[in-house]
Amino acid sequence: MTSVKLLFSLQEFDLQLDVLDGRITEVELELNARAKVEEVENSLDEQVALLNEIQTTHKTQQIEAEDLKERSTVLEAQLYSGEITNPRDLSSLELETGNVKAQIDQKEISLLELAVRADDLRKSVGDLEEQLETSKAEWEVRKSELTTQAKSLSAEKDELNTRRNEFAANIDQSEMGHYEHLRQSKGGTAVAKVERGLCQACRLSLPTQHLQRVKSGKQTVLCSSCGRMLFLG
Repeated sequence: MTSVKLLFSLQEFDLQLDVLDGRITEVELELNARAKVEEVENSLDEQVALLNEIQTTHKTQQIEAEDLKERSTVLEAQLYSGEITNPRDLSSLELETGNVKAQIDQKEISLLELAVRADDLRKSVGDLEEQLETSKAEWEVRKSELTTQAKSLSAEKDELNTRRNEFAANIDQSEMGHYEHLRQSKGGTAVAKVERGLCQACRLSLPTQHLQRVKSGKQTVLCSSCGRMLFLG
């Protein structure tokens, strides 16, 4: 078997290892992500924070409403006590009493709106808590599947690496160095088949002289277009 043919066979091992590495990376990324669980957790945190904010606002406005009601009671007592007889003072007192009552009405409307929003958020929080429990349970199942898959892929990679290294021991080290350099610079494909006069990596036709040298199999020939080693399939 010629050196290039050996390298082409070695490349089959390496391409399979590249695929395995890609699958292992995907599994590891999914294991580290917990994407769905984290999405629900983030939504729940946002809703809880908003609910706390609304509840705090509701409590503050409730205190303000109580203060306004007390103020209104005092003003009405003064207004109807008969102690104030000056028309200008009475008019000013009536205006202030009316303003305080208007503020009370606005506060009560705002408190009602806040109460409705709080109820909606409590329901949303409850739904998200249930959803989070479901997502966590589903994730535990998926994590178990992924862990098993990762172990299987790792074992498959180890076994393939062993076979690859045993095979590589039969190849000249200078040729191996050239092959490894081309693999790094050519996206993983250092050796390309030649079929019907075409380099199967770049799909361009070879000059007749190059083609004859490839057919002779006496030396390593590089594609004049993409620079890969050529192998006559």
